[in-house]
Amino acid sequence: MKFLSLFFFISQILFSFNLSASNNNSLQTNKNTVNQWNQFVDNIYQLHLKQKDQRQIKTLRRSGSYHKLPDFFQEVKFVDKTSNTLLSKIEWESRQPDKIHSIEVYIHDNENKLIREYSASYLPNFRNAPYQTFINLHHYSRSVHSFRQYDASDNLIYEVCRSLHDNKKLFEHDDYEIPDNFKQGIGKDNIYRQCFQQLPRSAALHLPPH
Repeated sequence: MKFLSLFFFISQILFSFNLSASNNNSLQTNKNTVNQWNQFVDNIYQLHLKQKDQRQIKTLRRSGSYHKLPDFFQEVKFVDKTSNTLLSKIEWESRQPDKIHSIEVYIHDNENKLIREYSASYLPNFRNAPYQTFINLHHYSRSVHSFRQYDASDNLIYEVCRSLHDNKKLFEHDDYEIPDNFKQGIGKDNIYRQCFQQLPRSAALHLPPH
């Protein structure tokens, strides 16, 4: 699922570097996407700061590496002291400590259930735009936990539903596997409806992150 998003967006970025400069409309679309996805990272960071300011926080730190890139980033987890709930996680580039390498922010309801996740990541040697952005929207009922994943352009990437009784997967789909009638909300499968009818078919209400 995430690999599809990675391939799709890297293809967009490469295209924006004049690999097909004859198509100005496509170039403009890619430029808009680059700006939109970078703004998404800024918005996630502002959401992180807002949650951090509203809670008593403890931090957990560690160094992270890639092959041939030792100690490339410094990871900081921000945890609510009262509930011990993970609120956000940021990886900062070690050599450029003001630059975010990746960021994740978690939104919980009053019962401390995870209801939304925002995340974005940059490639180690390429910062024109994040190579992936995700919004995960969660739903819980008495018997199932389901979520849908979108990118910052509101493209549906993935959906999964598990039984709360035994953690068994009831549905798992990448976007291209989801039947059109299900996407339109008229699927006849009762289990599918039970899993996903309470989840929106767009993440637009949560863009920008809030």
